[in-house]
Amino acid sequence: MIGYINYMVMLLGATGILILIFDVKAYSLSKLKKEEKAARYIGWFNVSLAILAFVGNWAYQQWLW
Repeated sequence: MIGYINYMVMLLGATGILILIFDVKAYSLSKLKKEEKAARYIGWFNVSLAILAFVGNWAYQQWLW
């Protein structure tokens, strides 16, 4: 079985962390509050999806496969 879920987890986690590091800081320095809030939401959403996909894949591999 070819598993692409690990790549998805890595991409979601990496993009989420990069958004939280760079975009939120740039919007904060530019005093763009709405954009900062949206970037923060999107960054944490990506990180949360990465964690959820990782845990879901682990549970699937442990109990259902």
